[in-house]
Amino acid sequence: RSVDRWLWLYAHRFQDPVFRLFPSELEAVYEEKNQSMDSFEPIAEVFLKHFFPTHPYGSQVVLGSVEHLKNPSLKEMYAFYRRYYVPGNMALALSGDFDAEAIWPVIEEQFGSWPEGPVPAQPPARERPLSGRTQVTVRMTPVRITGLGFRLPPPGHPDYAATLVANELLSNDQEVGYLDQLARDGAVLLAQAVPIPLNDYGVGLVAVVPRLLTQSFAGAEKKLLGELAKLKRGAFTDAELAAARRSLVNEQRAQWEDNEERVLAMVESFGRGERWQDYLDFLAQLDAVDRDQLIRAARTYYGDDFLVLRSRVGFPPKTRLEKPEMRPVEPATGRSPFAGQLAAVPDRPTTPRFIDFNADVETALVTRGVHVQANKNPFNDIYTLELRHGIGMYDLPALEVVDDYLTDVGSATRGADEFKRALFLLATTLEFEATEEEFIVRLSGPEAQLPEALALVDELLNAPAEDGAALRRLCRERWGLNLVAKREPEVIADALREYVTFGRGSTYLRAVSTRELMGTRPRKLVKALQQARRHAVTIRYVGARRAAELAELARAKLHFPARLKPARPPVVRPRKVPKTDQVYWVKRRQSVQTQIILSVDGEPMTAALRPWADAYNEYFGGSMGGLLFQEVRELRALAYAVGGAYLEHAVAGQPGLLLIAAATQADKTLEAITVMRALVQDLPRKADRIPGLRSALVRSQEAAQPGFRALQEYIHAWRLRGFNDDPRRGLLPAYARLELDDIARFHAAHIRDRPQTVMVVGDPRRVSKKELARFGEVHVVPTRKLFSR
Repeated sequence: RSVDRWLWLYAHRFQDPVFRLFPSELEAVYEEKNQSMDSFEPIAEVFLKHFFPTHPYGSQVVLGSVEHLKNPSLKEMYAFYRRYYVPGNMALALSGDFDAEAIWPVIEEQFGSWPEGPVPAQPPARERPLSGRTQVTVRMTPVRITGLGFRLPPPGHPDYAATLVANELLSNDQEVGYLDQLARDGAVLLAQAVPIPLNDYGVGLVAVVPRLLTQSFAGAEKKLLGELAKLKRGAFTDAELAAARRSLVNEQRAQWEDNEERVLAMVESFGRGERWQDYLDFLAQLDAVDRDQLIRAARTYYGDDFLVLRSRVGFPPKTRLEKPEMRPVEPATGRSPFAGQLAAVPDRPTTPRFIDFNADVETALVTRGVHVQANKNPFNDIYTLELRHGIGMYDLPALEVVDDYLTDVGSATRGADEFKRALFLLATTLEFEATEEEFIVRLSGPEAQLPEALALVDELLNAPAEDGAALRRLCRERWGLNLVAKREPEVIADALREYVTFGRGSTYLRAVSTRELMGTRPRKLVKALQQARRHAVTIRYVGARRAAELAELARAKLHFPARLKPARPPVVRPRKVPKTDQVYWVKRRQSVQTQIILSVDGEPMTAALRPWADAYNEYFGGSMGGLLFQEVRELRALAYAVGGAYLEHAVAGQPGLLLIAAATQADKTLEAITVMRALVQDLPRKADRIPGLRSALVRSQEAAQPGFRALQEYIHAWRLRGFNDDPRRGLLPAYARLELDDIARFHAAHIRDRPQTVMVVGDPRRVSKKELARFGEVHVVPTRKLFSR
């Protein structure tokens, strides 16, 4: 509906830009750089530096070096813009529900007058070939890791499709690739092949985590090279090759179900300088890769010339970007002439397409306690099917391990390797997920293979193998993954939020610990699965079949226990509600950034309050236009990332929660908390924003059409909140009547004058307990209290 305004705005934005807020945006990049130093990005930069010693991929860093960021040049930025942002060097990519013929004249009108400029020459950036085996050793990871880097062809190269298929035979979703098998056999802890398609060169990264105590770097590398040798001599069957091709084709076709993925495909094609037809022909190229092509590509690109990056356990020193002196920017008030011109651009009329809960999703009965929900896939022949058992890990904690265990075992009559290979040959993925409320079995693949896939699932669910080796392997993998996760600042902050909000009910504390897992036997996990399967099942299906057809197929292929118990009611974890302002602090000296979370407990949502809550969220936390972003990042540069919203509980009648999160430089922590708390307590009144806010809410709901794969989940969530019809029917007219006083009333009833809880993960050398005490009673929380042991 608003595409005309968007085109008008962006035509003006690129033809006649005004670069305001340079200092605050520079600080935002400081924050982004600090954020990268708290992640695994530094080791990636080291890898690229040695893999591309002369090419910009390795000689330059996307975010710039610390020294570059300390000495910016506004003049050089303008020169860069004028040189590269010219019509011949740009593309407009659109994907959505619009009439291309009708919109083309608007594009011509808005962008056609843009004066041409010289397209900057792009001299080819060349990198010398890798020569022999080159090794680099660092100390940058919490566990030992080895990465082998091979030079691959880029997208658009005649060999590119073959290298993708080769990678699929090395690592795939069904975990039957050569490298997957290494980990399954216990030859290494973890192994994976990751293709990185860059425009000038591709990167074939083959990574491995050696066994913790009994394997050297050299031993793990030898294992990897042995598996690559199998690929080069063509040890795969024709059926495996066909399955690898089909899996990749399915993956590519599934991307086209999503508007964002379509636009990204167009942008990437333009960035590579290829014809659009070349991109469209790529699926045919993938589907045509034969044995000779693949072997030739494997021998050409996975040869004896490669980079080895070894990382021993260690943490490199981090260079902190300090906060520069900067006065908060004073925002302009009132409506600008430009905003008035934008508002005058007419909207195209639109009619919302509301969801009919009963007509848009079919239902059918399989047997007592098992029913099907089905809706059509209008795009391709790739189905998704879920068996959702009505009990989850809240009532049956072992299910948290059962999902990973089932991923790694076979049935009582078919070993894990044979079972996984059968799925791979069907180009079908099988996943398991335990949520608080349900145990989910998820299938996806070609529609024609669904009957065989269901038979395999039935075989596994009714008689899973009791595999001690698989369980020991799972223990090792979880130990390594947990070791990494517990060092991630974002993970620690989320665990702190769970601990503060739910106490012992935190999902991190209720998780099965590595110690508990080591004492578990396969029979206990199989028993937990059997308990889960004795509860009612909802089959969610999206594909070509009608609900009745799917129910008939399920009766033929799936066997359910008799007399199923009802599904457990929705889980409502009791929350800890503070009576006064509180501060919870995790001291983490190695953090460059501080993670901040602020929460305020609210009241249950009602139909009358919901439009006001949505308006508050748009006004306060609505992306880059909300007060939170503008006051914290744009005007004061106190955080690179900040966001917040009043979250309605998933279950009707339960209280909501205001939640705000920010990542900031350590020396900005106190100022950021002060600004956030002030915005929460005293909501600024800006009446000039209300017309735009009304329009944004209306348009967002008009465009909020659930995708066909997500339709059933949307309806389920709406029903949990008490709706029997599409809630947009009532929200849209309420949005059109909204006033600033409505937002103020919601804020007063649910947020203002309520206790605020501040959660902080950061360096104690930069923030003291005494300083934090001005925000409330301070509780220092050791990291060990946040996770199960």
